[in-house]
Amino acid sequence: MDKFLKQLREFQEWEIRAVLNDVLNMTALTASQEKGEERMLADGIMKLWDDHLEEARKRRVEVEELQSTVHLVFGLSDAGSLKVTLSELGRREENKVLAFNDLFSIGPIMHLDKAEGQQRRMHWLMERFTVYKFDRFINQEQQIGSMIETIASIPEHKSVTIWCGDNSHDQTGLRFALYLLKERKQPVSVVNVSEVSMEIPTYTKEELTPYAQGLIEQDIYKEIVKRCNGVMPLDADRRRCYESEWLEISSQGHMLRLWQDGEIKGREEDELDNIILSAITKLKEEENSDGFVKAGSVVAKVFENLQQLVGDQFIEYRMWTLISDGILTFKGLPGAMHQYSVRIL
Repeated sequence: MDKFLKQLREFQEWEIRAVLNDVLNMTALTASQEKGEERMLADGIMKLWDDHLEEARKRRVEVEELQSTVHLVFGLSDAGSLKVTLSELGRREENKVLAFNDLFSIGPIMHLDKAEGQQRRMHWLMERFTVYKFDRFINQEQQIGSMIETIASIPEHKSVTIWCGDNSHDQTGLRFALYLLKERKQPVSVVNVSEVSMEIPTYTKEELTPYAQGLIEQDIYKEIVKRCNGVMPLDADRRRCYESEWLEISSQGHMLRLWQDGEIKGREEDELDNIILSAITKLKEEENSDGFVKAGSVVAKVFENLQQLVGDQFIEYRMWTLISDGILTFKGLPGAMHQYSVRIL
């Protein structure tokens, strides 16, 4: 048994699911076709599976009965922070945290509530980001199709709180989530961590307003979570407004969205190229190098000046587009940002 436990650690979660699915299919086939000892063994395995499944479902029902509030966030890291903080406050049992595992500031979002829209988005991401071909098999419960089903199944007697910051990813996700909840009769609350953080007395007002949850100090974030129960729910007019805004921005066809002047602004894919080139120029001057600067340093410099949440991978994708267009060149090993450098031709 110890041998199997050690071997299981070598698999990723999606690989374990695939292996288990194969084993169960083979066992079910054996149980239906074979006789004698093989049939008895297969029946025993299937009974063991059914018993464990029933127990898991029973535990899930017991846990869900205790949960009175469903929190919705737009990233796995944000979800982890919220779960930990709720636990520290002794409120984990009555709160359920759901998370999208996506980046709504980039890529197509038209008809995202339908299979064809999700398929279009998946193809766009796979064409540009190699890692997405593998990431889409991980955390499938947090991917768009599964999350739509989960959100639709939230009981009316449970309150819903959506968490966001002042960035185009969260703000686009907020409008999408409210569109998915448009038939819900009970109120929905929104906690904007960028706004609430500025209301905390211990927050240093000289600092820039944090545009994402990950930029907020833990003690400030803990205070925000403490206050979340007192947030007023959105009124019906505001909800309808968000739903209309979702339909508008999702129909525009832009592949890049930025948060500017308190609004989501659709932009062309090359909108940030000049910022990337400027970052390379500044780094070259600071490092007094041969013109080549580390790709990872370029990405960090871009976000230092950009104050937008568009993802490392998008900036790297734009760098490779500039390389393909003959504007940049590179040296090193493509594949990881710390392994290659770029310079302007």
